[in-house]
Amino acid sequence: MRSATGWALRRRIAALTATFAIVACGDAPIPVLTGVPDFALERQDGESFGSANLRGRPWVANFIFTTCPSICPTLTSQMANLERRTREVNAQFVSFSVDPENDRPEVLRAYAASHDANLDRWAFLTGDTDAMRSVIEEGMRMRMGDRAADGDILHGGHFVLVDGQNRIRGFYRNDGAELERLEADLRRLSAE
Repeated sequence: MRSATGWALRRRIAALTATFAIVACGDAPIPVLTGVPDFALERQDGESFGSANLRGRPWVANFIFTTCPSICPTLTSQMANLERRTREVNAQFVSFSVDPENDRPEVLRAYAASHDANLDRWAFLTGDTDAMRSVIEEGMRMRMGDRAADGDILHGGHFVLVDGQNRIRGFYRNDGAELERLEADLRRLSAE
C-alpha cells in the first residue's frame, strides 16, 4: 500500500514538474480568452479603421487619452518601445481613446507625432462615445470611466494581445516582467 501511494505521489510530482517546465519555457499554448466583436472607428487621419483592418495579424491594444495627468504617457511610451523592438514582426498596435469627445482625429494625430509613433503600424482610434465604450468595455473587456473632477478618467491600464482572428489572447500589466511576456507572446503569435 505504501509503495503504491509513493508511486502515485511521484507520478503527480513528475506531471507537475513537466507542466511547470512547459509553462516556464513558454511552450504552453497562449490561451484564447474571447473574441473581439467587429468594430469600425476613426483613425488619427480621419479614415475609418477597425477590426477588418486588423484581421490576419496579431495586434496589441492599449487605452489612453491625450490630456491624461497620470498613467497614459507611460502606457504610450511602453507601446512605442514595444513597437520599436518588434519592427520585424508583422503586427499592428492600436491605442483606443477613452476620451473621444476631446480626442478627435487631429488631436490624436498631434499626440502620435509628439510620441514619434510609427503610423504605418500604430493606429490611434476615436469615435462616438457610445461606440468607443462598446468596443472598449464589451469588446476589449477594459474599463472606460467618466471624467473625474481632477480631469482624470479611470480606465484600464493593461495591454491586450489579440490574434489575427481578432481573439483576445492575453492581458498584460504595465511592468517589466509582464511587458517582456507580452513581447514574447506577440512574437509567438506572429510566427503561427
